[in-house]
Amino acid sequence: MTRFIYALLTATVVAAMPLSAQNAAPALNFDSAPAPLVLPDDIYLGEVGGVATNSRGEIFVYTRTGHPTLSMGTARPFAHGGSRLFQFDRNGKFAREIGQGLYGFLFAAQVRVDPQDNLWVVDEMSAMVMKFDPQGRVALLLGRKPEAIQNPPRAGGPGAGGEGGGGRGGGPPGAGAQQDVFNRPTDVGWDAQGNIFVADGRGNARVAKFSKDGVFVKSWGQKGTAPGQFASVDSIAVDAQGNVYAADG
Repeated sequence: MTRFIYALLTATVVAAMPLSAQNAAPALNFDSAPAPLVLPDDIYLGEVGGVATNSRGEIFVYTRTGHPTLSMGTARPFAHGGSRLFQFDRNGKFAREIGQGLYGFLFAAQVRVDPQDNLWVVDEMSAMVMKFDPQGRVALLLGRKPEAIQNPPRAGGPGAGGEGGGGRGGGPPGAGAQQDVFNRPTDVGWDAQGNIFVADGRGNARVAKFSKDGVFVKSWGQKGTAPGQFASVDSIAVDAQGNVYAADG
């Protein structure tokens, strides 16, 4: 009876509240910072792919800023995008640019900072995941930038599809992509042991696992709507128990 009376009183109070109050979203208390970053006069932010902070509160922004270029006149053309990686101090003042002109910077997707303050950059169009140490030096590369001119894949090799092949060739995207050849990756995460998980995201629609040293371990998922399949893996997170959470787009 007590429980019934409590429920009845609660329902009565809610019903007596104005409809606008019932539907009002909870207030979020925050201080607005309309210009949080201080940039040099000759640097501008374009479309921001990702932002992250390290243990010292320093801010890292991976942005689609710059001038895409394409070199011609040789047997192998080289394409370079306009993405750039900027570092700011904890107060938002520009500190430096990391990896200026790096081969893997093409189309910014995400930047993350691991527990050791290493920087991880995910580039969607170069199909690469790049690790920088806290000093800004390249420490590890995963994936490979696609060739400007596509050659037919060798049987059983990356891009061939089937056993040992990749999602770029025959078969469903992600099927048989048992190596570090990505197709539009979007995010990266780690477990407590330092194992690396890549959201291999909009092309292969899978999750790829690597050891802390960058050795391929396994992958799961492919494009589709059945259990265990993804439309696209847009983001990834790993909890303290090692469970992997994938955001399916």
